[in-house]
Amino acid sequence: MDVLTTRPLPLAEWRSVVEREYLADFVPAGGASVKLAILDDAAFGPVTDQMVGLGQERAMLTVQVDAGRTRIHMMHELFFAIARALPWDSLVQRYLERLFEAHAYPWPQPGTAMLMPELAAAFAVAPSLLARQRDQWLTADLWDDRHLAQDFRAALLRLCLSRLEPDGEEMAGPVLHWLHGEKVPAALLRTADISVRISRTNARAMLAALCHFVRKAGAAGLLVVLDVRPLSRTTAVEGALRYSPAAVMDSYEVLREIIDDAEHLPGLFVAVLADAALATGDPRRALSQYAALQMRVWPDVRPGDRQNPVAPLVWLAP
Repeated sequence: MDVLTTRPLPLAEWRSVVEREYLADFVPAGGASVKLAILDDAAFGPVTDQMVGLGQERAMLTVQVDAGRTRIHMMHELFFAIARALPWDSLVQRYLERLFEAHAYPWPQPGTAMLMPELAAAFAVAPSLLARQRDQWLTADLWDDRHLAQDFRAALLRLCLSRLEPDGEEMAGPVLHWLHGEKVPAALLRTADISVRISRTNARAMLAALCHFVRKAGAAGLLVVLDVRPLSRTTAVEGALRYSPAAVMDSYEVLREIIDDAEHLPGLFVAVLADAALATGDPRRALSQYAALQMRVWPDVRPGDRQNPVAPLVWLAP
């Protein structure tokens, strides 16, 4: 694969391009992008730190996913890894504060959960009237939002109410377990109006819903740093997952699906970090074995003997 025969792109230059062309405006405005970078093992730490730092500077939620610990060949496992890393309490709190403020009720104690009687007293509104208004706002802004999968809507409604009602922890627990991929009794899910568990069949819709909700809560987007080096390993590493060639192809399929779903994933930026084995390693695991993904990321246009810094796939040097 000739991407490794050209001069590698300096990390500083790539970082600058990612920040300027994607994270500064495009992604916060609702765009989405998946970038693959090939680099040496020694550069993984610095690149990961810089990507996380860029996301935080741009008010994005940042998540790191290691394919050695998460079975990324299954979309729902990737979703669970992202969901487990998110600060749901603060995310829902921010959403509620923005919702109340949009209706001329600025939150009395920003960042702090408050029960409905406390809010009613602070706003000098009858509790029953404020509760009725709250339900109308949540219905219009959350339940009627068709960008969100129905079960995701039900789950977020329950999380929102859990921060406003006295039995909040009891209400939120089953929903968070469901989002994290933990087993929850069907009876508890039904009480939250959730019909099915998250699986391969609905994980893409859940990821799209998550991207939309993150922006509703006021974050600029979601930045995921995905380490896929374990896909290229032919020998087992203690404490890490080992992927069969078939599982590697399934992992490439997951990445291909995310790329193709980009228009439905507002504010998502995925930095996929790989080593040279992605291109030159075991032929059964190499990117060339899965043409559908290779055709979407392989840099067809390069300026002379240099790499195109905005290409979907680049080879980086420190």
